[in-house]
Amino acid sequence: MNAAIDESTHLRYGTVGPRAFFPEPPTRRGLLDPKDIPQLLPDSWAWPLDELNGPTRQLGRDAAIRLVQMTRGGSRAAAARYLGITPGALQSATVTIRTWQKMPGNADADRDALHRIAEIAAATEAPP
Repeated sequence: MNAAIDESTHLRYGTVGPRAFFPEPPTRRGLLDPKDIPQLLPDSWAWPLDELNGPTRQLGRDAAIRLVQMTRGGSRAAAARYLGITPGALQSATVTIRTWQKMPGNADADRDALHRIAEIAAATEAPP
């Protein structure tokens, strides 16, 4: 019985996942205006995500959320609200991405891509 309970508890934890691998502090404050960050990143910003072989749509949504966090600080939920992303879409993206990030090398590659996107976004004009 204890083994079954332990297995059940482990499965639920694995589904929800641990805390984010790399929460983003407001490191880009003043370098990028959060008002210029769209919910769906333009291809000219998001191309580093193409190299990841991951869940493209969710990674793009996550990158927009993280860019807002990098410019304003705050939680993922607050950044998603700022962008107009619904709580359900945020939860779905979070579960999918955290599962993907657990694969070897994916979290580091995602973090590197995010920083490249932040540099691109800060160096270019806001999308229309």
